[in-house]
Amino acid sequence: MLSDRKMEMARTPDVSLIRTLTERADSTPDKAYVVDIEGRTLTYAETVSAAQRWAGAWRRAGVSAGDHVVTMQYNTIESLLGWLGLAWLGAVEAPVNTDYRSDLLAHALNLTRARVVLVLDRFLDRIAEVADRLEHLRAIVVIDGPARPCADFEVTAGEAFLAGAEAPTDLEIPAPWDIMNVLFTSGTTGPSKAVRLPWAQMHAMVTGSFRIEDFGPDEVVYNAGPTYHVGAKVFPYLAALCGGRHLMRPFISRSAVASEYLQFGVTVGGVVHDWLAEPEQPDDAQRPLKFLLTPYRDPAAEPFARRFGCRRFGVFNMTEVSSPIQFRDWDAAVHDEAGRMSCGVLREGYDARIVDAHDQPVPDGQPGELIVRADRPWVMNAGYLNNPEATAEAWRNGWFHTGDAMYRDADGNFFFLDRIKDAIRRRGENISSFEVEAYVNAHPAVALSAAVAVKKNEHAGADEEIKIVVQRVAGQSLSAEDLIRWLIPRMPRFMTPRYVAFMDALPLTPTQKVRKKVLREAGLGPDVWDREAAGIEIPR
Repeated sequence: MLSDRKMEMARTPDVSLIRTLTERADSTPDKAYVVDIEGRTLTYAETVSAAQRWAGAWRRAGVSAGDHVVTMQYNTIESLLGWLGLAWLGAVEAPVNTDYRSDLLAHALNLTRARVVLVLDRFLDRIAEVADRLEHLRAIVVIDGPARPCADFEVTAGEAFLAGAEAPTDLEIPAPWDIMNVLFTSGTTGPSKAVRLPWAQMHAMVTGSFRIEDFGPDEVVYNAGPTYHVGAKVFPYLAALCGGRHLMRPFISRSAVASEYLQFGVTVGGVVHDWLAEPEQPDDAQRPLKFLLTPYRDPAAEPFARRFGCRRFGVFNMTEVSSPIQFRDWDAAVHDEAGRMSCGVLREGYDARIVDAHDQPVPDGQPGELIVRADRPWVMNAGYLNNPEATAEAWRNGWFHTGDAMYRDADGNFFFLDRIKDAIRRRGENISSFEVEAYVNAHPAVALSAAVAVKKNEHAGADEEIKIVVQRVAGQSLSAEDLIRWLIPRMPRFMTPRYVAFMDALPLTPTQKVRKKVLREAGLGPDVWDREAAGIEIPR
């Protein structure tokens, strides 16, 4: 029989952002909750009331529980309210990348089987371009513009959509296992998959991203979106859990971050690179930013945190999981002998293994794939929407397969090496493409790079070699030979690329990840420079 503690650890908590907002609206109704960079503000009570009116507008438009609604918009108060209104109805928002068009857009609309979409006026023509390929779409809401024609679809202007909408009287707070959103993966090796995220997963992700017991009601959480990234769902939930404010801007602007952090008193955010470029001042640590959200391996994070007096917490996360690996405490970074920073250690309530290709555990110190599962149901993804094959593959043997190559040390620290499909095996060495790229990207003339495995000979036993594909900084004239000679004294001998190619722009997914499959398939064309053919030797 389970002990009381084990039973509690196995029970899914009754959580959702909507539940938290309603509780805040009861206890602190007049406290500001959401603020945008234009100065618009909604209190907790106003947010709840407005979201319920959105639920009424959605229902009037024919949306009901279980429906999926595709949205294509910027990160605004309207995008937040529209998402919450759908969730209150039991419907599911499916936000898509604002760069989607043609095949990607048609795929997303057909995969979700959305009958209704909400778009900004500037994106309406993209719907028209794929109209003859859409199998389910019937109606379009243009939230910021007029109801101009679009193929044979029923088009409603945003003003008419919301006019006179009233909160339904039968709304129920979502259950923790209800799907709060579907978010699309980047699709680097095939069509994007739509991840189904339950409310309990989002709560677990938020509470695992920081030690939020150290947060208070005066926190200001910065959210620059975009709507189709999981962060746009994490940040408003985080602000509500601590009773703070949630600052929204339509899209990321690096040039605006420094001034907006100071203008709005942001306390929870990321590295401000413009601050690092300033001369050091005695009052650097007096700025309002206190809690730093960064990728665990961001090289700027530690010097930034030291200089500006911030506390930093690192986690391993992806859309499909919920921060199962995290730092032991604030600023508790651990490095291995190669200088890699650990993602952290296993979080209570989760289990993780490093396994080989057959899901057999490997000893500490040996690389393999990270697989994860949780003690509580619904705190990880509920599979991929309308894609049972991909769901079964990812969840085989009862574990979620992350696709990430890692190793664990004897102290339980997990170290990221690479994406499994991006790892390179060269003359007995397992090489991380991520680490090769880190060396190359450090060159001042390199804007972006991608390392892939290629073979000089295509027979099965041929060795893999490293090809680095480079996008130069605009106006720079870096040559392949100059790059390699710069790298040789700086990087391990076995990691030094043999082949170099240049591109004006690397092929990217809509979420700005390099499509390495395209680069691998390109192989060794006539424009690829060969270090060995050039006679450049690497000293031992």
